[in-house]
Amino acid sequence: MKRILLILSVVLCFSSCDDFLDTENLTQKTTGNFPATEKEASEMLVSIYANLLFEDPETSSEYYIAQLASDDCLGGNLSASNNCATNFLMYKNTLNGYSGIWSRCFRLINRANNAISSFPNCKSWSSEKEKNRMYGEAYFLRAIAYYELAQVFGRVPIHTEFESTARPQSEIDDVYKLVADDLQKAIELMPNQIYTFGNSMAGHATKYAAEGYMARVFLYYTGRYAKDALPNGITKSQVIDWIDDCVQNSGHDLVSDQRNLWSYTNAITNNNAEGYKYNYVVNNKLNWANNSAVETMFANKHNLKGNWTYTWWSNTVSQFYSPSGDKMVKKESYPFGQGWGAGPVSPAMVEEWKAWSKKQSYIDGYTEDPRLTGSIWSYKANDPNNVGTVLFDRSLTKDEPAYTVSQRYYEQTGYFQKKYINILAFDGANFVPFGIVMYPNINNPAITSQSLLNIADLIHLRFADVLLMQSELKQDPEGMNRVRARSHLAPLPYSLDNIKNERRWELAFESIRWWDMLRWAGPTLTEAGTILNNQKGFTVINAAVVVPMVEFDYASRLQKTQGYWPIPQNEIDKSNGAYTQNPGWDASALFTDWNNMK
Repeated sequence: MKRILLILSVVLCFSSCDDFLDTENLTQKTTGNFPATEKEASEMLVSIYANLLFEDPETSSEYYIAQLASDDCLGGNLSASNNCATNFLMYKNTLNGYSGIWSRCFRLINRANNAISSFPNCKSWSSEKEKNRMYGEAYFLRAIAYYELAQVFGRVPIHTEFESTARPQSEIDDVYKLVADDLQKAIELMPNQIYTFGNSMAGHATKYAAEGYMARVFLYYTGRYAKDALPNGITKSQVIDWIDDCVQNSGHDLVSDQRNLWSYTNAITNNNAEGYKYNYVVNNKLNWANNSAVETMFANKHNLKGNWTYTWWSNTVSQFYSPSGDKMVKKESYPFGQGWGAGPVSPAMVEEWKAWSKKQSYIDGYTEDPRLTGSIWSYKANDPNNVGTVLFDRSLTKDEPAYTVSQRYYEQTGYFQKKYINILAFDGANFVPFGIVMYPNINNPAITSQSLLNIADLIHLRFADVLLMQSELKQDPEGMNRVRARSHLAPLPYSLDNIKNERRWELAFESIRWWDMLRWAGPTLTEAGTILNNQKGFTVINAAVVVPMVEFDYASRLQKTQGYWPIPQNEIDKSNGAYTQNPGWDASALFTDWNNMK
């Protein structure tokens, strides 16, 4: 993936051919003569991958929506923030809040369309396998872009050609038919291989990622819309065959400890002469499996070359979910770095996890689910206005650092998730992003901001998820119990309730919970609304004052929106009547301030 990011600076010019000249254009790259070589085809493919990255999760990624809308997290940040609005299933200021998702996904789709239609221009391929791989990756990327759009917005226009003409919104079944068709082509075209850490192809999609996504799409579509098969006729038995192939033949596997997937377990953070350490990692003998671990099946890749023009080369999700640095003391909160305070973990979620953990049986001498403390930074909340005063202490273990909370931010709960959070190291003089110390030869002297230098993968699909989907599809406990055993939990018989719990805790804070809630609730969405309404009965810290969490009727709001988010108003305006707004997004959904939520 390193080479993917470096080639992003290549400018690809895709203009129309001058057909009236009846001659080959020898001076420009056009849709009639590009790509002429396999290298140029690869550059074209890379230009599609570029649109997986995003500068601002708040406007450009379903990852942000799914995290803040679910019952895993609250909104956070300022009292009038977009974060709080998203948690309350409302909008802030205008209905253009998610225009970044719309434009990013359709840029990706248009580039994928262009690649699929232009690959025949390539005069020669090194092998049929390589040609098929590139076609397969293009189909895969178009599929996941349309899947993201359909999840977020519902009915969206279908484009399968390189064009800028506005088309009417398609029916939801038509969108999912295209997604399933593209994933099937990807499965059939891509080779039987994977790319893990150290492989120059790491970051590229694979046949097995496509098989995993086919299962995800099948479960979501059939659950959300009460169907038995995908719109193109793909049945559950076909999906099971694919996911069995993925589990049995891909070479993907679980890492030894789930906590080792997350960058806070890196060794560099604890390796300094001054003695700065993250005691939780040291005491639990954790060791990062690195990016592109054997469990990672598809992920956004990042590097240390970010700057204020190309911020999206960094993992911006971690920046969003890191705590405010207003009064943060780096020595006190080490190794966690500062960010924009989005997504503080819901105390109700933590209490549910603790209660579930107590009811489980364990193996290997364990007495609690290690994923709970492995996923959540639980801290002593120090008062920013009165040194020595503790507003509350929600530490789950003695080896977690404290945090002096922001004097401005709302919904500080005593908990932050730590799967995606800025992680520091000490370089002998300063607290810096750990990647700088890990890769000292990659020099980026003009940039010191940690917001631009987080190198952790943003994982979209991992093998544990595949095992849990396999169990759910087959109604068989084997995959589920394999995931449980990794975290020292005794086996359980298959039941949907057991699958629901295991997915919730194993995949917590990975922006999967929201979509799981919607699909399990089905068309009525009743179950999802009931779950969301459990976000009450606890206290939070608002602007350094402990207050009760506001009680809000999430269920009613969910019914109004039917689980969809607003199509950007500027797209509706430009469509000249081709698009209509989703239900529930009138003026009554306008969010103004947390203090007005009564």
